[in-house]
Amino acid sequence: MKNNISKPVKAILSSTVLIVDDNAENRLLLSSQLGMEGYRIIQASGGVDGIAMAQQHNPDIILLDVMMPDMNGFEVCRRLKDDVNTHLIPVIMVTALRETQYRIEGIEAGADEFLSRPHVREELLVRVRTLIQLKRARVRLEEERNRLQLLNNVSRALTIGTRLNLHSTMSEIIVQTREAVGATKGNIMLLDEDGNVSAKFLIRAGLELEVSDQVNQDVMTRGLGGWLITNRQGDIVENIKQDERWVTLPDDMEETGSAIGVPLSTAERTVGVLILNHPQEGYFTKEHLALLETIGAQATATIENASLFTQVSEERRKLEAILAQSTDAIITTDEEWFISLLNHSAEKLFDIRAADVQGLAVHSLPQLQVLNPLFEDAVNGGEQQEIALGNGRILYASISPIQGVGYAAVMQDVTEFKRIEEMRLEQERREKQRVKETFSRYMGPKLVEHVLSNEPGLLSRRERRRAVVMFADLRNWTGGMIMKVEPDVAIEQLNEFFTNMMEIALENEGTVFELTADELLVGFNAPFDQPNAHYLAVKTAITMQNKFNELRQGWYKRAGTELGLGIGIDLGDIVMGNVGAESRMSFRMVGEAMNKAHRLVEAAEDGQVVVSTLMYEALRANAPDLLERMNFQPTGPIHLKGIGAAQIVYMTQIMRPPLVK
Repeated sequence: MKNNISKPVKAILSSTVLIVDDNAENRLLLSSQLGMEGYRIIQASGGVDGIAMAQQHNPDIILLDVMMPDMNGFEVCRRLKDDVNTHLIPVIMVTALRETQYRIEGIEAGADEFLSRPHVREELLVRVRTLIQLKRARVRLEEERNRLQLLNNVSRALTIGTRLNLHSTMSEIIVQTREAVGATKGNIMLLDEDGNVSAKFLIRAGLELEVSDQVNQDVMTRGLGGWLITNRQGDIVENIKQDERWVTLPDDMEETGSAIGVPLSTAERTVGVLILNHPQEGYFTKEHLALLETIGAQATATIENASLFTQVSEERRKLEAILAQSTDAIITTDEEWFISLLNHSAEKLFDIRAADVQGLAVHSLPQLQVLNPLFEDAVNGGEQQEIALGNGRILYASISPIQGVGYAAVMQDVTEFKRIEEMRLEQERREKQRVKETFSRYMGPKLVEHVLSNEPGLLSRRERRRAVVMFADLRNWTGGMIMKVEPDVAIEQLNEFFTNMMEIALENEGTVFELTADELLVGFNAPFDQPNAHYLAVKTAITMQNKFNELRQGWYKRAGTELGLGIGIDLGDIVMGNVGAESRMSFRMVGEAMNKAHRLVEAAEDGQVVVSTLMYEALRANAPDLLERMNFQPTGPIHLKGIGAAQIVYMTQIMRPPLVK
């Protein structure tokens, strides 16, 4: 199959992602989803380690948890954005915190985006890919800022005119130098980066200038030219016939007299040599040498300037090509806010032509009035802002000063991103309301808020937990009393029973999983951690039995109903999740602890609370005072239905006052 992924997308997918989270499971989920897309993943288990890894590896993007023990995500983000080496790295805060104040704090810390847990994989990939593109645009812009600054400095240093034409300049220098010194012949030989002659400018008295790239190699090796290059200093040849450094060429066999030469050297290399001849021996003096060295320095500067100008011109051409291809709108100005460059995206966004506005002031163009406040802020450093255009488009804009050059404005059209964000926030609100409505059936308002704030995605979770399971079951209801009272009375009593028992369970931080027939199922340490689950379960059971004493008296007085209540509690592993058919789902516990707790409630008589051996041992370890007050006594061994071996269980009895009409 042909690979249709473009090169820019491949580059993004091979980018480095730093995941900073103290939860190994969260890191594993994010790294697996991004790793499958081709991203290179590095991980840090805390804020301090995350900052160090960001500084060391310079990742393309950072996924940052908020709640970490050593340093929270807001402080990590703030330090990264304050560091000149990491401030361009986009930061996505991945958090279960959904309240507005946390988002505001994240924005103030410099976060580029937020991703709420539990996240949607497709949303994660879109945000990561988009922010990496934005980061690379920022980096390219910063690189081009430096090049623009170099362009400006070089443009000011060079003399306007022929001095930017290297051949014309060298020709002028050798002609004027020969005449000024009174030499009969002069030449300049320029060297390329490999040390080979790239051009030779030769002038003889009374003849036209000769320009070529042909030089006798002996001159540049064992001749005076080679000596100047090797020694990087000028010198005088008093008599060319007697100095071994002078190489007589076939065309100049009769040549006599003296010579003088200087290297054209920069700090890094020699870019050429300048040599003059005179037919008189000993003609050149130290003053000539000093003058030639000054001229040579000027020639060297001109050569370097011309070379730099060529490079800068190429860089400018590349910059203009990059700006033309950028999807972000980019405008560059001088220090007085007169437009120098405006790319195609900016033309399209503001409906103007670059050719029509180059050289004009930003504030003079009605289409760019919206940018004036940003340019004014940029004088003092500025910051990234959102701005709204009259056509409904929303831009994410930043204007940065470029020392000695002017300003560069980069504007990203985020209209679609904002629309998607609004849709996502609305979906989050609906999901939060759905979760709230669902769990309000199971637990009290305090615990519902705990779930919304600290247990995101609970409805979609499926997990095994160590839970305390409690069944409370009416005695003498289905087997007798339901057939002896009127239906209205029966339902009224049953509703009163469930209402009171459920209130007690919720007040003691229990989760009511089921109300079935004449039975109530309550869980502790499920669906979230409760270190004192054993204590809460027994306290709930005792409170229920005491409340039941009041209820049964009222039922007996009104309808002659004689009912009892038994409670069974076990400790063990359960599996928890949303269970049912597509048309009807409920949040449930299933497992051996459920079965055993149900057998214990079947064994419990009226007024009794029966607990398993595991539950008793947990109480003895964690709530010995409660255990002593309740006076649990061992019973058994007894056989529980569906449980293999006979069990020792522990029972306490709540006294029942006599029923009085």
